[in-house]
Amino acid sequence: MVKYKNEVVAVVGSRGIQHCAALARRLAELEPAEVVSGGAAGVDALAAAWARANGVPLLELRPDYATHGPTAAPHVRNAEIVKRATRVLVVWDGRSKGTLSALRAARRLGRPMELLPLD
Repeated sequence: MVKYKNEVVAVVGSRGIQHCAALARRLAELEPAEVVSGGAAGVDALAAAWARANGVPLLELRPDYATHGPTAAPHVRNAEIVKRATRVLVVWDGRSKGTLSALRAARRLGRPMELLPLD
């Protein structure tokens, strides 16, 4: 497996997912320079825990509801997460609209993206 040690890896995913061994394995393989995520429950929390446990810098971007309002803020935040990354790892339950928003942003911005399997 090719390693991308200098990459900034965005991790996005559904809040209801509490375990994903594939995410931990892929992060370990990539050895990212930084992990960027949204600071939410579920996949974001898994990414944050992995980064902290492995001494990898973590940037958590939270929605700015005051500036963008309750509808747009999460989508603006998701686009910013993707924009800061060189690669995007996605763990999606197939229902989360926020994860779909980030996935679409990755496609729009031309970021390499990997959809990881659920446990």
